[in-house]
Formats: sequence, C-alpha cells, structure tokens
Amino acid sequence: MSADNPWFCQGKAANGIGGPHTGAGTIWPMGIILRALTSTDAAEIQQCLTWLRTTHAGTGFMHESFDQDDPAKFSGKWFAWANTLFEELILKIHNEPSQLLVG
Repeated sequence: MSADNPWFCQGKAANGIGGPHTGAGTIWPMGIILRALTSTDAAEIQQCLTWLRTTHAGTGFMHESFDQDDPAKFSGKWFAWANTLFEELILKIHNEPSQLLVG
C-alpha cells in the first residue's frame, strides 16, 4: 500500500491498488476490502469502510474498479466477487467486538 507498488493510487476518492487490465489511476474495491479484512487497526478499517461507502457511485454495489478521483467512472457495474467479499467484511466486523458498524 505504497508508491513502491506501481499500481498503488492515491486519489481524491480513495487510496488503493488496481491493475493493468483496469488501467492506470483505477482502484479495486476488492483491494480495499482485503486491506480491511487483514488489518488489526480500527482506524485503518474505518477508513476502508468510508472509502467503500463513498465510492459505489450511488449504485449500492461494489464495482470491479473506480477512478481514483471520480468514482462515477467505474468498471464492472455488477461484480459479484467484490460484493461477496464486501459481505464477508461486514460479517467479520459484525461478529467481532467493535464499534465500527455503530452509527
């Protein structure tokens, strides 16, 4: 999760990784989800949840990728793999002692 990764993006909408098949400047929600799933830092998990909540472009679904600065530009309108992984994240957070889903 740094500039050492050529596919890491820091944008206005979020920070995360993407890849060559979605193009430069795109972020994979799955990468943000996996970051949250593997983190033990509540602040980092909360940041990931904020990015996920604010980058679905009003669709209510996770996409394959979105533009680092403009989440209304996205690929994969319905990307079941990312949506399923997001559900796993929410269930994990729900089942662990945490205040992350409160509010």
